[in-house]
Amino acid sequence: MAGCITVIDWVATGAMMQGFGTIGGAIAVFWGAWRATDAWKEQKRLERRQEVADRILTATYKAKSALSYIRSFMLHGHELAAASELLEKDEDYQLQLAAKQKRIVSAQVYYTRIANTRKDQLALEECLPLARALFGEEIEKAASDLLHQFWIVQVNANSYVDDWNGNDQNFTKSIRRALTEADATPGEANEVSEKIATAVATIERVCVPALKLDSI
Repeated sequence: MAGCITVIDWVATGAMMQGFGTIGGAIAVFWGAWRATDAWKEQKRLERRQEVADRILTATYKAKSALSYIRSFMLHGHELAAASELLEKDEDYQLQLAAKQKRIVSAQVYYTRIANTRKDQLALEECLPLARALFGEEIEKAASDLLHQFWIVQVNANSYVDDWNGNDQNFTKSIRRALTEADATPGEANEVSEKIATAVATIERVCVPALKLDSI
């Protein structure tokens, strides 16, 4: 009885298997390239976060230092002299009572200090879009809160002039707390100092770990 014998064409089979091997190799190469590209993109993303975190932290510390300088308890003689010289040309200043003029001179020192730190304020302002994009709303808000304290100090410098007769003791105390870093008396809080500390702590909590590429 004749059997059904299949003759295997080993040459053709070998060619086919070789083809499978080629396809498999191509897939492996493609997969490896895709993974390498993905890893490269992730590395670049982390490096970008690191770069922005460093920029935000640097701007934050400069802003904190600027606020410390502005709110320094001591108004130096050369600052007061410069403020007086500047105000001598102001007709409205010349019409004020001597007690109010003294307050205006002190307030002018704060205005000058704020103006002198404008570059530090601007550096932090420029970080706001990047802070939100890469680290979220929390960091943007913290940076905005820190910047807001410059405005708070200026407003209180204005109030310091208006309070020249000191009729409202509580108002006077709140102004002095805003304008200086002096510790508040028991039962009171230095609102500006606390806002600064909270904002800086929030930014540090998020940005410091981002400085280490392997921590994200």
